[in-house]
Amino acid sequence: MAINQKIYDNRKILRLISVLMMFLGVIIAYFCYDSEPWETIGGFLCGAGFAFLIIFVSLKEPKNHS
Repeated sequence: MAINQKIYDNRKILRLISVLMMFLGVIIAYFCYDSEPWETIGGFLCGAGFAFLIIFVSLKEPKNHS
């Protein structure tokens, strides 16, 4: 099974992980406001989670060439 088929089969779990990354980033940024390294880490997690969510929402079913 190709990697793109595995990603497509597990897309709901990957969407959930993306939303959790965004939520964790917001929580870290909120509670660690004005402490520079943690604000950056929270912003990175939020941005990466949002980017992954867009990717996993726009996935199309891979074509099988069997």
